[in-house]
Amino acid sequence: MILKDLLDSVSKEKRKKERVKTVQNWAVGMGAAAAVGVATGILFAPKSGKETREDLKKKAGNTVEAIKDTFHKEAKTVKDFADHAAQKAGEIIKDVHGKTEGEIKDSKDGSHEIPQDIHKIGEEIPNELNK
Repeated sequence: MILKDLLDSVSKEKRKKERVKTVQNWAVGMGAAAAVGVATGILFAPKSGKETREDLKKKAGNTVEAIKDTFHKEAKTVKDFADHAAQKAGEIIKDVHGKTEGEIKDSKDGSHEIPQDIHKIGEEIPNELNK
């Protein structure tokens, strides 16, 4: 059951990573599309070359800042997810370790009784055969 829980956790983490990657790709695509749209609009605007270049410079700077902001937000989301996944994995490992230790202790405790049980059975066999 613990292994199933661990596999489910890993599967959920993988799906979340895929969703984060999709959002990142979407953000990059939107940023690129916005930059192309802005540049095209400015190039066809009825302004002088100097004004157009200044506008392009400003818009490019704004676009770069918007992309940086999006990247930092997504990076934080990924980091938070990785931290959460590491914490959950640690909890699962501790749980498995604790249960394993308990089973090992029970096995060791029970193994001391086996020779005694065998000795009792050995003593009872002749009595059973004499009946």
